[in-house]
Amino acid sequence: MRILELDSAQLAAWREHARDSILEINDGIASAAGVAEGFATAGATLHTLLLAGLTLIVAGALAAAGARYSEIRTEWEMNCSLIEDERDSLLADPAGEMEELVAIYQAKGLEPQLARQVAVALTGRDAVAAHVDAELRLDRLGTSSGAVPAAAIAGLSYGLGAAVPLLLVYFLPSWERQVSTLVVVLLALALTGSIAAWLTGLPTIRLVRRNVTLGAVTMAGAIIVGYAVHI
Repeated sequence: MRILELDSAQLAAWREHARDSILEINDGIASAAGVAEGFATAGATLHTLLLAGLTLIVAGALAAAGARYSEIRTEWEMNCSLIEDERDSLLADPAGEMEELVAIYQAKGLEPQLARQVAVALTGRDAVAAHVDAELRLDRLGTSSGAVPAAAIAGLSYGLGAAVPLLLVYFLPSWERQVSTLVVVLLALALTGSIAAWLTGLPTIRLVRRNVTLGAVTMAGAIIVGYAVHI
């Protein structure tokens, strides 16, 4: 049973990380496709278009990595601070904290005597963990936040997504570059939408439609800007 619980927790964590990566891939695809379509419509040379795309990949990947690092590190530091506050409260007023824990379990529907028995048993095992779980709904944190690997994955995911339109621009002949890029990008966004639906359990059609619509709007806006600049 314990192995099954661990596997379940690991699977949930994997799904969460994969979902975040899919979102970064989506951002990369849509951003690079917008740049590619906009620059191509404006009449930019292939060299200029590739330079803009590579700049986007580097800057966007670094920005995605930095944002993910800051988000995870900040959340971890805040949770560490909350746990330390709870530890201090237990040292300052253990009896009061015990009554608070009993009240929490009573509020969840346990009879007063049973609520006290549960609170005493959990406190005897690990007082800080018991209060953190009941009051803050936090698990015990690890010694590190995991922000660095998460940031690396976010940056790589964004770069991978942004590379798709850029490769199309490089390998496709100029006369079919814009239309083919548009079609392939929308198909890629439909694929990532399907994967996101599988990971989250949400309706596939809804996520695919959302991804494709947002991608199409992004490219349409870039094309309009490109024509305006070209004129």
